Amino acid sequence: MNRHIILTRPAGKNASLQSLLVAAGYPVTELPAIERFPLPLKAGELPDLAGYDLVFFVSGYAVQVFFEMLAQYHLSWPEGLYAGAVGMATANALQEQGVPASQIIHPGPDAENQDSEAFFDELFKKGLDKFTRVLVVRGQAGRQWLAEKLQSLNVRVAFLPVYERKSRAWTPSESKAIIALLQSSKKISWLLTSKESVDSVFNELKRYELVQYCLDHHFLVTHPRIAAQIHEHLKEAMVQGNLPGKAVVINICQPSDASIFEMLTMS
Repeated sequence: MNRHIILTRPAGKNASLQSLLVAAGYPVTELPAIERFPLPLKAGELPDLAGYDLVFFVSGYAVQVFFEMLAQYHLSWPEGLYAGAVGMATANALQEQGVPASQIIHPGPDAENQDSEAFFDELFKKGLDKFTRVLVVRGQAGRQWLAEKLQSLNVRVAFLPVYERKSRAWTPSESKAIIALLQSSKKISWLLTSKESVDSVFNELKRYELVQYCLDHHFLVTHPRIAAQIHEHLKEAMVQGNLPGKAVVINICQPSDASIFEMLTMS
């Protein structure tokens, strides 16, 4: 097929989707935009979970790292403690760690977006009076919307950073392959699943002076905020490079592999 697909999710997150796409006949390049590293927390730095009504996880990776830490220090998830998940994938990761589905609050599969706002709507339905002490398990930095919203409603919020994220530069072999690909006549689709990954990819595109080749590309994202970030980068590139304005194709889908596969193979 003439369409080439570039997957930019972190290493270890692309294998299943890549297999589906290759089986369907699509050439695929795995090009992780972000690297993730667990933070070296000591046992004494882990909070007493019994002191919280809810532990909210910002991603499946946050779940993975957190429960690895619990296992490392021979700790367990308290019975009856509620877990919050930013979306279905994170909720599934919690269930895989043994948290009962009845104790997990998350946006449903039909929610317009899988994000903090959708999670808050679900939490509100449960009754905020049940959740006066919330722990947020996340990376070293992240959106403050949920914490600020809860704090405005007199909920005490604490943070537990368990991993860090860094932009990943392309290797010499990757840059050589991407330059050749972008300079070819192939149609190209990019999968971008975070604002940070957008920034990382466009930093590399600018470094190798490749942004102009992307004006005809197709971008698939998993949230409107990510789409807006792409628009900002392209708008900046068009102005600075005196490039012709174009209506770039950006589609939005749910973050599941099934939804992504469907959107990438529609055209």
